[in-house]
Amino acid sequence: MNSKIVFFLSILICQLSNIQATPDHNTRLKIAEESTTFDSLIINSGIVMPKDSLDALALVASVNGFLSFAQENSKNKWVLTSQAVETQVLIDEIQDIQKSKKYKDDHFFKPYLTKITPLEKSNYAVHIAYIGSHEGTTVLRANFELIAHKIKDQFLISSPLKRKTQHWQTQKVKNRIFYYPYTLDLEKVDQYGKLSSFYDEKLNNNEGETHFYLSTDEMDPLKLFGVEYKFDYNGRPINSAWISSIDKKSVYVLNANEFYDFDPHDLWHNRLRQVISRKEVHRRVDCHIATLYGGIWGKSWDELFPMFYEKYFVGKQVDWLEHKKNYSHFITNEKSKNYTDDFIGALLVKKIEKEKGFDGVWKLLKTKRTKEEEEYFAMLDELIGISKKNYNKEVTKLIKAEIKKFH
Repeated sequence: MNSKIVFFLSILICQLSNIQATPDHNTRLKIAEESTTFDSLIINSGIVMPKDSLDALALVASVNGFLSFAQENSKNKWVLTSQAVETQVLIDEIQDIQKSKKYKDDHFFKPYLTKITPLEKSNYAVHIAYIGSHEGTTVLRANFELIAHKIKDQFLISSPLKRKTQHWQTQKVKNRIFYYPYTLDLEKVDQYGKLSSFYDEKLNNNEGETHFYLSTDEMDPLKLFGVEYKFDYNGRPINSAWISSIDKKSVYVLNANEFYDFDPHDLWHNRLRQVISRKEVHRRVDCHIATLYGGIWGKSWDELFPMFYEKYFVGKQVDWLEHKKNYSHFITNEKSKNYTDDFIGALLVKKIEKEKGFDGVWKLLKTKRTKEEEEYFAMLDELIGISKKNYNKEVTKLIKAEIKKFH
């Protein structure tokens, strides 16, 4: 255990031992002492701690435990259950925060307790800085804000997301709930909802809720869920969406304009993740489906397929298996890379769905990806009779049939 923590806890426990023990006091002391088994948190001198000594001990122990488990992103008993999914967004950012590739040290950045702010109901805002030092040079990795909620004799931790948006407006559209500070573009919400419903119907994903926290251009969405600073985002535009899911509840935190400009291709990936882990699916088939339904790089399937046809098929005999093996691609005028196999795979998905329904697509999606794609081709043959032997011939027929729809 870090010497600064030992010193703080030793003094505190000695003080507590001089207090007359009561059943309630003994229970609280036992809970606090049993939680002080981690060796990470460093307490800066001068930090104003809670006046109640047991609360101070319990608070340090809970924050310490929370950070330790957040490092590995494993089951964390210090998380406030009612805000578990909102806190997972923050935990994802804390994971591996102590590691330094530059210095080849998995514990280079140390967590420092820098500030504790009392809130209502004996809760506290807790500020943590991850700092590393090498040959006299101090490096700041990140600053985080946590909310410590007093629950009986201990503290449970959440991100500040719910607290910071508690006065925002709310709009519920079916199973999607939007939180926003000013206005909401209902037309864009409707477009998003229709495409999400289209995907969810195929995925049989009609339960649960998705919560969207939409910030303005003047806000930093990272700060909403407790990332006050992180070196990874230093100097970069904040144009991402931070997403977490637990059971049937999902949370998105992003800029409102980024939401309004949602990518139909990426939306497929996001909806699929609601029902199955990325590790359990064939990632190329996943992209084939997303390309068919959502296009890619902002262009729809109907816009891209004629480009694909012109690039590869005008008066040429093409070895589609070779293109699949070599990850060949073509570039559009916008300098976007489009993989050849995504278009071929999309046509195969389209044929499977037509003949076998989406249950057939699921079977292909869940095949194991390997270098030779044995399982993939075996399933393709089983579903629609296309094997490596007749692959080029059958793919050519599918391309010819598809291009007729554009004339």
